[in-house]
Amino acid sequence: MVLSIISMLPKIFKPENEYDLIRLGQNNDGGYLVEKDSLDEAKSLISFGLSYDWTFEKQFFKIKNCSIHCYDPTIKYSSVKKFSRKSIINLFKIKNLFNKKIFKSNLRNIFLYNDYKRFFSKNVIHFKSSIGIGRNKSNFSDVINKINLYPVFLKIDIEGSEYRILDDIIRFQEKIAGLVIEFHDVDLHKDTISNFINQFNLSLCHIHGQNPSGKDYLDINNDPTQVEMTFTNTKNILSSDPKIPHPLDQPADFRHQDVPLNFMI
Repeated sequence: MVLSIISMLPKIFKPENEYDLIRLGQNNDGGYLVEKDSLDEAKSLISFGLSYDWTFEKQFFKIKNCSIHCYDPTIKYSSVKKFSRKSIINLFKIKNLFNKKIFKSNLRNIFLYNDYKRFFSKNVIHFKSSIGIGRNKSNFSDVINKINLYPVFLKIDIEGSEYRILDDIIRFQEKIAGLVIEFHDVDLHKDTISNFINQFNLSLCHIHGQNPSGKDYLDINNDPTQVEMTFTNTKNILSSDPKIPHPLDQPADFRHQDVPLNFMI
């Protein structure tokens, strides 16, 4: 008889306390929970990874009215304009007309190129490069020094490249007020993530499992292979009973249920 082994997320992945969290960004994918004190303390935002969604950055700017540096080589004004034109076609597809959420998304995206041009101006800058080493890539230390307003808040969603900059985040952690980061291929990198949490001076205050395409992002043990984590430098806690899931959590893909998280005891 073969016994099945049920894997769980490491205990260190679970926040120890409950914090005062708010949600920034659009509903579902693109929205993140951040801790209020770290948001209040931050004097700037560095965002790695945009695609066609900068709702997090817009809400951050609305609250803080501070310098924001965004890094993403996959988009530029011409590609955003093309994406908006495609949204016009998608808006009137029969299958989309009767889906309220998809219809509203396409309607919003029609005007995305105007929003891009309006938002990325003055002290909100889109750098058409990625973080890392090589052609058309920016060095993390150069990025930190360029913003020159500390402490910074970091938002990182770079599709697996986050593991390349974890050591840099640790190196500059004294200049960081808060962090939201999306970890990919978690099943392959549990030890790396655990080591990062151990070395990072900021406290883990939230975790949320991602569910894009539903069960496609679950491993063989039904653990998510993609999670969002939020970190804060605050000492203010609400209780020793973290809320997981949090009432403000939303599934990344609204067509599927959120991913339950199980932790080792």
